[in-house]
Amino acid sequence: MLDKLRFLMVFIALPVILLAGCSTPQSIPLSVENRSPIKNIHLEKNVSKPSAIYWRGTTQAWGGALFGALGAFATADAGMTDAEKMIKFMEKNKIDISEIVYSEVSKQTAALKTYQISSVDKSDATLTFAVDMYGFNKTHPFGTHMNPMIRMTAKLIKPNNEIIWQESEFVSDFASENDQGQSLETYQNEPATLKAALAKASQVTVKRLLVKLQ
Repeated sequence: MLDKLRFLMVFIALPVILLAGCSTPQSIPLSVENRSPIKNIHLEKNVSKPSAIYWRGTTQAWGGALFGALGAFATADAGMTDAEKMIKFMEKNKIDISEIVYSEVSKQTAALKTYQISSVDKSDATLTFAVDMYGFNKTHPFGTHMNPMIRMTAKLIKPNNEIIWQESEFVSDFASENDQGQSLETYQNEPATLKAALAKASQVTVKRLLVKLQ
């Protein structure tokens, strides 16, 4: 029983340790001096993202012992990794993490009382978001859910390109608010659930970042 508990603790903690320990941009708090003149901000539409995703699923958890076919696209792409197959599946179903994040940012910044969203020519600073990493983790070794995880960095940049605020946030696959994860089979049969899971993880991350900005 003790060995099983230790296994579960390592299984859960490992991806968090690996990902949280990755290089994170330096935190730059928004000083009172820099905050005062900022009334209007422009929201940058382009959200950068990594070309690869993090993946820790059945093959990693079970050593391949229980790994079956990955849906209809598995046979043709048998030589691809699970992460590569997921990227291809997302592309096929027009699921783009950059678009998802920008949508969430647009919704949440519209509700900000501290700043007004404006065009770039009328703004005092530009707010940018970048996806540093994202992917999926099989949260429980005996379960089936592949929950998303994501880390973002947000910046507030003055017209002279000076970064006056910068913060990063990481939302793990077992964060209580990150509750829309489903099984890989469900994602394949219902791509909308995959998009919803990524949207929820993005929503939580963006919210945490904007709290730091106000």
